[in-house]
Amino acid sequence: MVRNCLIMMMFVAFSACDDITTSQLPGKWQLKTVEKNGAVTTVDTVWYNFQSESVFLLQFYMRQYDEYVSLYGMKVQEDNDLTIELVSDAFLDLIDWEERIRSFSIESLDSKKLTLRSEEGYLYSFNRF
Repeated sequence: MVRNCLIMMMFVAFSACDDITTSQLPGKWQLKTVEKNGAVTTVDTVWYNFQSESVFLLQFYMRQYDEYVSLYGMKVQEDNDLTIELVSDAFLDLIDWEERIRSFSIESLDSKKLTLRSEEGYLYSFNRF
């Protein structure tokens, strides 16, 4: 009986982890590093905003113009799979997206840190802003 209770408690704990992943994603996340083919680049001018169940906002700062750019879109999350579709392809040449639609897997997520892996294999590390 005790063994069955322990197994049930472990199952509930693991299920709760999945719920935390979903509930902790909304908010503003500042991109800190991008790892591409083993090279790590430090970033401090890009933010991903998961504003609700489906609304997404990508913001970045263009130093050369002293201006912020906002790109709106929609997101779909299924477990640890995340797909983001931007409304427009304007400014894609200024970020590392090749198309308006981009798929990621959520590698890790807690209340302060988020790590996404793109389908191209790039690793994006964020801090909650």
